[in-house]
Amino acid sequence: MGRKITILGMGPSAHERRHDIERYVDGTEIWSLNNGYGTFPTLREGKKFNRFFEMHAWQYLKDWKAGQLPTGEQINHWAALNELQCPVYTGQPLPYVEQQTLIDWKQLGMHYKSLFEQISVNLDIKTGQTACYFRGSPSLMLMIALMEHDNGNTIEYIQSYGIDTSDPQHQCQRPSWSFWLSQALARGIKLGGTACRYMFDVENDAGLVGLQQRITNLTRE
Repeated sequence: MGRKITILGMGPSAHERRHDIERYVDGTEIWSLNNGYGTFPTLREGKKFNRFFEMHAWQYLKDWKAGQLPTGEQINHWAALNELQCPVYTGQPLPYVEQQTLIDWKQLGMHYKSLFEQISVNLDIKTGQTACYFRGSPSLMLMIALMEHDNGNTIEYIQSYGIDTSDPQHQCQRPSWSFWLSQALARGIKLGGTACRYMFDVENDAGLVGLQQRITNLTRE
């Protein structure tokens, strides 16, 4: 039996479950990110997070506000992360957080180098833009999980709630998230939660409306 992991974001599909989130994550390692501790107070108070991730650049974080306490006082993000009492994965040293695990970006990239080399287009010659494998913290979390799986720390199941990539800020992360979900499937890892909810988006090509249902019906015969 392999590991079971829940990745918790702060999108709509997490907010729908925040008041009884524990029944959705029971029996899994709980990974979350950024200021997700505020969305899931019962997990924070119960010290139930197994890993937390804060991968934003320091230049961004130093002026970023994590939110307000009920008193109106600003949350001290570093103190909040430290109080979780779990490893906090980060790309650079953070103040005040005692349990830090620095991510080796080179190691992560090199682990997947041969995979990228199999894909013919990884660079837009005109713009210099590289393909979006590393876009979004949730994708990087998946990459880390799959690297651990490849190195013998086997994963059986990954689910997520709140990684919806549905708002304008995070839509650009959907291709990367989709790619790494497919890589999990290629490894025989089962997916659950709302990780693939975007697959239920409606067809907007008028000429193809209804085709999906026709194919689905044919496979049921």
